[in-house]
Amino acid sequence: MLERRYLAKDDRGELAETPEDLFRRVAHDIAQAEAAYATADAAGAVAACEARFYDLMTSLRFLPNSPTLGNAGRPLQQLSACFVLPVEDSMEGIFEALKDTALIHQSGGGTGFAFSRLRPTGDRVSTTGGVASGPVSFMRVFDAATESIKQGGTRRGANMAILNVEHPDIERFIDVKSDMTTLQNFNISVAVTERFMEAVERDETYELVNPRTRQATGRLPARAVFRRIVENAWRNGDPGLVFLDRINRDNPTPQLGRIEATNPCGEQPLLPYESCNLGSINLAKMAREPLAKRRRGSSAHDPAEDIDWDVLGETVALAVRFLDDVIDRCHYPIAQIDDMTKQTRKIGLGVMGWADLLFTLRTPYDSEEALALGERVMSFVQEHADRASMQLAQERCVFPAWHGSIYDPMSGDPRGGHRYRNSTRTTVAPTGTLSIIADCAGGIEPAFALAFMRRHYLDRANPATPTMLPEVNATFRAMAEREEFYSDELVRYLAEGGSLRVRDNVPEWAKRVFVTSHDIDPEWHVRMQAAFQRHTDNAVSKTINFRNEATVDDVERAYMLAYREGCKGITVYRDGARERQVLSHATARGPEQAEAEAAEIALGFQELMDGAHPRAAGSVEPRPAGMPYRRHLPDERRSVTHKFRVGEQEGYVTVGLYAEGQPGEIFVNISKEGSTIRGLMDSVAVLTSVALQYGVPLENLVAKFRGVHFEPNGLTSNPSIPTASSIVDYIFRWLELRFLTPRGASADAAATAAAKPARRARRGRPGAVSARAERARAGDGASTGLACPDCGAVLFFAEGCLVCRSCGYTKCG
Repeated sequence: MLERRYLAKDDRGELAETPEDLFRRVAHDIAQAEAAYATADAAGAVAACEARFYDLMTSLRFLPNSPTLGNAGRPLQQLSACFVLPVEDSMEGIFEALKDTALIHQSGGGTGFAFSRLRPTGDRVSTTGGVASGPVSFMRVFDAATESIKQGGTRRGANMAILNVEHPDIERFIDVKSDMTTLQNFNISVAVTERFMEAVERDETYELVNPRTRQATGRLPARAVFRRIVENAWRNGDPGLVFLDRINRDNPTPQLGRIEATNPCGEQPLLPYESCNLGSINLAKMAREPLAKRRRGSSAHDPAEDIDWDVLGETVALAVRFLDDVIDRCHYPIAQIDDMTKQTRKIGLGVMGWADLLFTLRTPYDSEEALALGERVMSFVQEHADRASMQLAQERCVFPAWHGSIYDPMSGDPRGGHRYRNSTRTTVAPTGTLSIIADCAGGIEPAFALAFMRRHYLDRANPATPTMLPEVNATFRAMAEREEFYSDELVRYLAEGGSLRVRDNVPEWAKRVFVTSHDIDPEWHVRMQAAFQRHTDNAVSKTINFRNEATVDDVERAYMLAYREGCKGITVYRDGARERQVLSHATARGPEQAEAEAAEIALGFQELMDGAHPRAAGSVEPRPAGMPYRRHLPDERRSVTHKFRVGEQEGYVTVGLYAEGQPGEIFVNISKEGSTIRGLMDSVAVLTSVALQYGVPLENLVAKFRGVHFEPNGLTSNPSIPTASSIVDYIFRWLELRFLTPRGASADAAATAAAKPARRARRGRPGAVSARAERARAGDGASTGLACPDCGAVLFFAEGCLVCRSCGYTKCG
C-alpha cells in the first residue's frame, strides 16, 4: 500500500524513499508550522515537535489522512481529505462547482455536494424560456468529470450527493442508482428532517417544496418514500440517510450558514467551501499489557483496567497539535476553501483498531460491555481533544469565527464560554487505507472476517484485473497459536465464509470473543455507532452490515433505530449486493463464483504458508512503478479548428495535436464574451485537455459527454451532426467523427456504432425496447444516438424535432 500510493518516486518511477523516509518527510513538514507560534528558539521548537510527530506515526499509534501522508513535504502540499462545495441554482454556479471539483480531485481530495438548491425537473428557466432538467441530470455531469479525472490521478475521486427529502425530485434521486451502473463515482444520501421522520412514524403525508420559489408543490406519503429509500438501500447500499436537523443542532458556527452536505463517507458535515483534515488513533496500540500476558478474564473483570489511559491521553493531545498544524501547512486548491477552513479550523480526530482492542481485551463486540467501553473510550478521546484544543487556543488564539459561534458566551448556548482553537475536534472516519498500513480493523467496525481475500487492482497495465490477496487477523492468529487451535485448514475454512462457532476444536470463549461483521446482528452495529456518536463532535462513519439473506424489513428497522438512537446518519450494506466488493467471502457470491473463489483462496493460502505468495515475509511483489505521467504538448504543434453552430450559438473548437496526430488539448471559443456558456465551455475544455494529457482515451471521454443535455441545443450547421442536445454533446460527437471514425465511414454508421453501448446498458431494464423495435416505432425518423433526458431511450429526428418514441418527449427547433 505504501509503495503504490504514498512513497515518493523519481523521474524514472523508481522508489525514492522508504517508509521511514515517508514518516520523516511528513513529520518534518508538519512541524514547520510550530515556528510561527514559538516565543523563543523557533528552530528548537520545530525540531522537538518533528521528533515527537515522527515517533507518533512510526509507532502506528496515530496516522493522518491519506493526502497528508502522500503530499506533505512534496510540491502539491494539499493535505486535506474532505471538502464540501456549494452547487448554486445557476449555470455559472453549477459549472464553477464542477471546475473546483476537478481541482480538488486532482489534488487527492474527496467532495460532497448538496444538490438541494437546484430547481426541480420541468421548472421554469426565465433566461431561456425553457425548463430545468433537475438535480439528477447535473449529478451525471459531475460523475462524468470525476470518471475522466480519476484515471490520471493517484487516488480515486469520490463524491457524496445529498438531496433534501422535501425536494420535488426526491423520488428520482432515490432511484438513481437502482440499476447499479449509474453514478459509480458517487455515494448518495437523503437528507431527512425531523418533520419527515415524525411523518413516517405517524404514517402521514409531508410537503414537497420548490427550492427556487420556496412554495409547496405537492405532498407525498412519508412512509412510502421511506420504504422506497429502504428498498434501494437493501438492493445496493444507496441511498443512506443524513439526519440534517440533528447535524445542524451541533453546527458550531451557525452564523456562517447552515450545513447541507457531508464529505463522501458521511462522517464530516461541512459548510460550503469548508475542508477538514482527519487523523485516527490506533486503539489496538492502547492495551496496557503485551498480548502474551493477557488473561482470559472473568465476568467480574473490567476490561477498561487493561487500557493504558495515560498513553491514550498523551496520544490524543499530540494528535490534536499535529492536525492543527496541518491546517497551516496545507496548500488549499481554492481560495474560498483556504479562507473558510482557517475561519473555523475544524479537525477530525478519530479512532481505528477498535475491534482489535476488543479482541485483545477478550470482550465481544456484540455485548453491553463493549458498548459501555466504547462510550468510555470515545468520551475520554473527546475530553482530552477538547482540553488539547483549549491549550492551543491559549498559545495561538481561538479559531477566527469563535465570535458568534456556539462557544461565544453571548450566543446563549449551554456550550458558550469554551475557548477552543478548533471549532470541532472529533470525527470517526472509515480509515480504509490507514488501517491497512496500521494492520488493524478500520474505524469502529468489527473485523469483516478473521481470514479473507482482499481484492486489489495492482496491475497498471490491466487496471480492471483484480488480484486476490489473503489476509489473516493478526490478533486472532497470535491468540489461536498460543491456545493451540490454529491451523492452515481452519484459516482456509474461515476465508471461505465458514463460522468459528461451529468448530468443535475451538474453545467456547474464543467463539464468543472472535465475532465478525456477519456474526453480529445489525442492531449491535447501530448501537455501537450511537455509543461513539454520543461523544463525537461531527459524525461517525459506520457501515451497518447485513447478511446476504437479510430482508428489506431488516434494513428498515436499522434505519429507524439509527434515528431513535441519535445517530447523525446511517449507511447499510448487504453482503454480495454489489458485483465488485473489496472484501469478500466466497459463499456470498453464488455457487459458481463461490467454487472458483474457494479454489483461489486455497491456492493463495497454500502459497502464503509456503512463503511463495507476494504477501509472504521476504517476498517481493512485482509492481509497475511510476507516478501518473502528464504528457505535455510541444511548444509548437499542429492544430485543427472547426466552426460550429448549435441552436443560435456559434463558436469555434480548436484541437492541439501531438506529433502522431492525436488530440492533446482543446480550446472552445464562444461568440458571446463573458457569457455563462463561455465559462462553462472553458471549464469543459480545461478538464478535457488535462484528461487527454494524462492518457484518458478519447473514446472514454466521448462516451461520457455525448448526450449531455442543456441549453442551447437544437439544429446545427453540420449535416453530419444535424442536431445536438448541447454544445458539449456537439463537440464530443464532432471529436468522435474527426478522430475516431475510420476514413470513409458514414456519419450514420458512426452514430449507430456510438449508440451501441447505450443500447447494451438499457438491455434488461424494465421498459427497455430493442434497437429494432425503436427503429420500427420511429417510422421515417432518423436515429440521433442521443439519449432522451426523461427516460434514456434513443431520440429520433423527425419533422424538424427531436422525438422520443418511448415516453413522448419532444424538442423542436
